[in-house]
Amino acid sequence: MAPQDSQEEQADKGFTISDKRLFTKEGARRTPPSEAEMPPASTPPPPRQEAPRAEAPRRPRPEAGETPRYEMPPADFATFVALLAQNVMLFLGQIPDPVTQQRRRDLPQAKHTIDILVMLRDKTRGNLTADEAQLLPELLPQLQMAYVAASRQGG
Repeated sequence: MAPQDSQEEQADKGFTISDKRLFTKEGARRTPPSEAEMPPASTPPPPRQEAPRAEAPRRPRPEAGETPRYEMPPADFATFVALLAQNVMLFLGQIPDPVTQQRRRDLPQAKHTIDILVMLRDKTRGNLTADEAQLLPELLPQLQMAYVAASRQGG
């Protein structure tokens, strides 16, 4: 076999496509391939490291007539769920509106927000950290019971 034939054979080989998704098109969980089935990896990627979080600088107190500025909470799953839960409590009349300081009741909006949280629980199953995965199963029954109690009082 000539050296040229060997090069042509390697060029014809091309590349191998391997599906590394965790779920099938139907939504079933895939079984991981055995070591023998997996193609040899070139260089493994470096381990993923989280950057350390820097503390936010303290802001001076606002002057008279100036609107106070608040530190924004982190944009993470727990904060998002807390925001939605707070909205449910607002719509159930359990906490006052932050602008008007009046309590109001909007049961259809409360139910809709609870339904969003249920959808979020279902769609994120298997993609959360242990702490995040505990959050919705602990919170949802409390919100649902508060909704039932508010709807029985009449709304």
